[in-house]
Amino acid sequence: MDALRLQYVGDAPPPPSFGVTAMPVAIAGVQYAAVLEIVDGTPPLAFPVSAVNNGERKGAVWGSGGGWNDATANAYPDDVQINFNGSKTIDRVVVYTLQDNYSSPVEPTDTLTLSAYGVTAFTVEGWNGSGWTVLGSVSNNNLVTRTVTFAPYSTNAIRIRVTQGLAQFSRLVEVEAWSVPEP
Repeated sequence: MDALRLQYVGDAPPPPSFGVTAMPVAIAGVQYAAVLEIVDGTPPLAFPVSAVNNGERKGAVWGSGGGWNDATANAYPDDVQINFNGSKTIDRVVVYTLQDNYSSPVEPTDTLTLSAYGVTAFTVEGWNGSGWTVLGSVSNNNLVTRTVTFAPYSTNAIRIRVTQGLAQFSRLVEVEAWSVPEP
Protein backbone atom coordinates (compact mmCIF):
# COMPACT_ATOMS: atom_id res chain seq x y z
CA MET A 1 0.00 0.00 0.00
CA ASP A 2 1.22 3.49 -0.84
CA ALA A 3 -0.01 6.29 1.39
CA LEU A 4 0.95 9.79 0.41
CA ARG A 5 0.15 13.01 2.18
CA LEU A 6 -0.12 16.33 0.38
CA GLN A 7 0.03 19.23 2.81
CA TYR A 8 -2.23 22.10 1.76
CA VAL A 9 -1.26 25.49 3.18
CA GLY A 10 -2.63 28.07 0.77
CA ASP A 11 -6.00 29.75 0.71
CA ALA A 12 -8.58 28.47 -1.72
CA PRO A 13 -8.78 30.67 -4.80
CA PRO A 14 -11.84 32.89 -5.20
CA PRO A 15 -14.88 31.32 -6.83
CA PRO A 16 -15.16 31.71 -10.61
CA SER A 17 -16.90 34.89 -11.72
CA PHE A 18 -19.00 33.28 -14.45
CA GLY A 19 -22.09 32.46 -12.40
CA VAL A 20 -20.85 29.32 -10.66
CA THR A 21 -22.02 29.24 -7.05
CA ALA A 22 -19.64 26.54 -5.83
CA MET A 23 -16.46 27.40 -3.95
CA PRO A 24 -13.33 25.44 -4.86
CA VAL A 25 -11.63 24.07 -1.78
CA ALA A 26 -8.86 21.92 -3.25
CA ILE A 27 -8.08 23.12 -6.73
CA ALA A 28 -5.28 24.76 -8.68
CA GLY A 29 -3.51 27.75 -7.21
CA VAL A 30 -2.84 26.33 -3.77
CA GLN A 31 0.56 25.98 -2.18
CA TYR A 32 1.95 22.80 -0.68
CA ALA A 33 4.11 22.55 2.39
CA ALA A 34 5.20 18.95 1.90
CA VAL A 35 4.81 15.80 -0.09
CA LEU A 36 5.53 12.94 2.30
CA GLU A 37 5.74 9.19 1.84
CA ILE A 38 3.84 7.58 4.72
CA VAL A 39 4.03 3.82 4.25
CA ASP A 40 6.00 1.99 1.58
CA GLY A 41 7.08 2.53 -1.98
CA THR A 42 8.34 5.74 -3.48
CA PRO A 43 6.41 7.30 -6.32
CA PRO A 44 8.51 7.97 -9.38
CA LEU A 45 9.57 11.61 -9.63
CA ALA A 46 7.91 11.70 -13.03
CA PHE A 47 4.54 11.16 -11.28
CA PRO A 48 4.47 13.54 -8.27
CA VAL A 49 1.47 13.52 -5.94
CA SER A 50 1.43 17.33 -6.12
CA ALA A 51 0.17 16.96 -9.70
CA VAL A 52 -3.27 15.87 -8.44
CA ASN A 53 -4.08 19.41 -7.39
CA ASN A 54 -2.56 21.73 -9.97
CA GLY A 55 -5.62 22.49 -12.11
CA GLU A 56 -4.49 20.42 -15.09
CA ARG A 57 -7.27 17.89 -15.71
CA LYS A 58 -6.11 16.30 -18.97
CA GLY A 59 -2.96 14.63 -17.70
CA ALA A 60 -0.91 16.53 -20.26
CA VAL A 61 2.78 15.68 -20.10
CA TRP A 62 2.02 12.33 -18.45
CA GLY A 63 5.30 10.93 -17.16
CA SER A 64 6.72 14.42 -16.64
CA GLY A 65 4.56 15.73 -13.82
CA GLY A 66 1.15 15.40 -15.49
CA GLY A 67 -0.35 13.23 -12.77
CA TRP A 68 0.29 10.76 -9.97
CA ASN A 69 1.10 7.09 -10.45
CA ASP A 70 1.69 4.85 -7.43
CA ALA A 71 4.92 2.86 -7.21
CA THR A 72 3.67 -0.62 -6.33
CA ALA A 73 2.10 -2.70 -9.11
CA ASN A 74 -1.06 -4.57 -8.13
CA ALA A 75 -0.75 -3.57 -4.44
CA TYR A 76 -3.90 -1.87 -3.18
CA PRO A 77 -5.17 0.29 -1.57
CA ASP A 78 -3.28 3.41 -2.61
CA ASP A 79 -4.04 6.65 -0.77
CA VAL A 80 -3.69 10.30 -1.70
CA GLN A 81 -4.54 12.75 1.08
CA ILE A 82 -5.09 16.50 0.76
CA ASN A 83 -5.01 18.57 3.95
CA PHE A 84 -6.91 21.86 3.88
CA ASN A 85 -5.81 25.03 5.64
CA GLY A 86 -8.53 24.62 8.28
CA SER A 87 -11.96 23.07 8.29
CA LYS A 88 -13.97 23.25 5.05
CA THR A 89 -17.53 22.13 4.40
CA ILE A 90 -17.53 20.19 1.15
CA ASP A 91 -20.34 18.46 -0.75
CA ARG A 92 -18.57 16.88 -3.72
CA VAL A 93 -15.20 15.72 -4.95
CA VAL A 94 -14.29 15.35 -8.60
CA VAL A 95 -11.65 12.74 -9.42
CA TYR A 96 -9.89 12.73 -12.80
CA THR A 97 -7.99 9.63 -13.84
CA LEU A 98 -5.70 8.88 -16.77
CA GLN A 99 -7.19 8.89 -20.27
CA ASP A 100 -6.54 6.00 -22.65
CA ASN A 101 -4.85 8.32 -25.17
CA TYR A 102 -2.58 9.99 -22.61
CA SER A 103 -0.02 11.04 -25.21
CA SER A 104 -2.64 13.25 -26.90
CA PRO A 105 -5.21 13.98 -24.16
CA VAL A 106 -8.38 16.03 -24.56
CA GLU A 107 -10.18 18.15 -21.99
CA PRO A 108 -12.14 15.48 -20.08
CA THR A 109 -15.92 15.51 -20.04
CA ASP A 110 -18.35 13.68 -17.78
CA THR A 111 -18.89 11.10 -20.56
CA LEU A 112 -15.27 10.41 -21.63
CA THR A 113 -14.70 6.71 -21.03
CA LEU A 114 -11.57 4.74 -20.17
CA SER A 115 -10.52 1.16 -20.75
CA ALA A 116 -6.73 1.07 -20.46
CA TYR A 117 -5.15 2.99 -17.57
CA GLY A 118 -7.62 4.67 -15.21
CA VAL A 119 -8.78 3.85 -11.70
CA THR A 120 -11.85 1.62 -11.59
CA ALA A 121 -12.68 1.60 -7.86
CA PHE A 122 -12.07 4.15 -5.10
CA THR A 123 -13.55 5.83 -2.05
CA VAL A 124 -13.64 9.49 -1.13
CA GLU A 125 -13.09 9.93 2.60
CA GLY A 126 -13.15 12.84 5.02
CA TRP A 127 -11.16 13.14 8.24
CA ASN A 128 -13.42 13.33 11.33
CA GLY A 129 -10.71 14.24 13.84
CA SER A 130 -9.82 10.67 14.81
CA GLY A 131 -10.35 8.57 11.68
CA TRP A 132 -11.62 8.46 8.12
CA THR A 133 -15.31 8.60 7.19
CA VAL A 134 -16.33 7.25 3.79
CA LEU A 135 -18.22 10.02 2.00
CA GLY A 136 -18.78 8.10 -1.21
CA SER A 137 -17.49 5.15 -3.17
CA VAL A 138 -17.18 4.21 -6.82
CA SER A 139 -16.82 0.72 -8.29
CA ASN A 140 -16.73 -0.53 -11.86
CA ASN A 141 -15.69 2.94 -12.98
CA ASN A 142 -15.27 3.47 -16.72
CA LEU A 143 -15.19 7.29 -16.74
CA VAL A 144 -12.16 9.59 -16.81
CA THR A 145 -14.06 12.22 -14.78
CA ARG A 146 -16.04 10.95 -11.81
CA THR A 147 -17.98 13.31 -9.53
CA VAL A 148 -18.80 11.95 -6.09
CA THR A 149 -21.58 13.95 -4.41
CA PHE A 150 -22.51 13.64 -0.72
CA ALA A 151 -24.23 15.51 2.10
CA PRO A 152 -22.25 18.58 3.22
CA TYR A 153 -19.36 17.43 5.40
CA SER A 154 -16.96 19.57 7.46
CA THR A 155 -13.38 18.34 7.44
CA ASN A 156 -9.80 19.53 7.33
CA ALA A 157 -8.63 16.71 5.01
CA ILE A 158 -9.83 14.38 2.29
CA ARG A 159 -8.40 11.11 1.11
CA ILE A 160 -8.88 9.27 -2.16
CA ARG A 161 -8.38 5.55 -1.49
CA VAL A 162 -7.89 3.69 -4.75
CA THR A 163 -8.80 0.02 -4.47
CA GLN A 164 -8.48 -0.99 -8.13
CA GLY A 165 -6.86 0.37 -11.25
CA LEU A 166 -6.28 -0.82 -14.79
CA ALA A 167 -2.84 -1.92 -16.00
CA GLN A 168 -1.53 -2.65 -12.47
CA PHE A 169 -1.34 0.89 -11.03
CA SER A 170 -3.32 3.72 -9.47
CA ARG A 171 -3.22 6.79 -11.70
CA LEU A 172 -4.82 10.10 -10.72
CA VAL A 173 -4.58 13.28 -12.77
CA GLU A 174 -6.53 15.77 -10.65
CA VAL A 175 -8.67 15.91 -7.48
CA GLU A 176 -11.04 18.81 -6.76
CA ALA A 177 -13.11 19.28 -3.61
CA TRP A 178 -16.07 21.67 -3.84
CA SER A 179 -18.57 23.26 -1.51
CA VAL A 180 -21.46 25.68 -1.72
CA PRO A 181 -20.32 28.93 -0.09
CA GLU A 182 -21.89 29.93 3.19
CA PRO A 183 -24.51 32.71 2.93
